[in-house]
Amino acid sequence: ELHLLCVKTTEVSVEDAIKSYLFNTQIITLANGEMAIIAPTNCQENPRVHKYLSNIAAQHTPIKHVHYYDVKESMRNGGGPACLRLRVAMTAEEHQALNQHTLMNDAQFERLNTWVDNHYRDTLNVADLADPQLLIESRTALDELTQLLKLGSVYPFQQD
Repeated sequence: ELHLLCVKTTEVSVEDAIKSYLFNTQIITLANGEMAIIAPTNCQENPRVHKYLSNIAAQHTPIKHVHYYDVKESMRNGGGPACLRLRVAMTAEEHQALNQHTLMNDAQFERLNTWVDNHYRDTLNVADLADPQLLIESRTALDELTQLLKLGSVYPFQQD
């Protein structure tokens, strides 16, 4: 069943939505079948956005909970909030047809963490941008990531 949610500017201004990262929330399905919105604490700290999210949980939708997480440190470190997420329900057959190497599980989480540890520099200075080694490192990292995810050769440098 499709449930559409509308954020009216009379409830949440565009400015409040942007400042709170309202549209960077994520909807997840809980083990009991209900849904929850995962939102940054910025949403909780903004009175209008907090009220809007609280009202969603009281409506006749599967969304019954709102959970807030502090992601300010991640944002300050350059991670930024993730872009707007799209929730797509799939049948078991559709799920099975996906590239299984792109799905997150404990083993894949460990592989991706190792990849990050191996390829992310601790610091990047302006002078590094002129260093040809940075290009080599970046291409090596991307090549290994596409292999890890079994994506094939997707970048032009991989097809040379």
